[in-house]
Amino acid sequence: MAQDTSKPGKEEITCREVVEWTSAYLDEHVGEDRKQQIALHLAACAGCEAYVGQIAAVRGLVRLLPQVVDSPVESDQIRQAVTAKLRRR
Repeated sequence: MAQDTSKPGKEEITCREVVEWTSAYLDEHVGEDRKQQIALHLAACAGCEAYVGQIAAVRGLVRLLPQVVDSPVESDQIRQAVTAKLRRR
């Protein structure tokens, strides 16, 4: 997670900074100043607005995927199969 190291009085951020802060912004792990800076940038930059929207959409879709939990037995069987195959090489 990125840390919010914005300096007081810093009003504008770059597109590159928006990209770097997107995950933290979507997870609401940014301070109010940084959140406001990003929101202002997104309001003025269609490219960054589209980017953040796409990342949010992908994250939302990933959350809809079923979670797969391997049982210890399955994990051991997979590990043994891979080990056996590597030994045959």
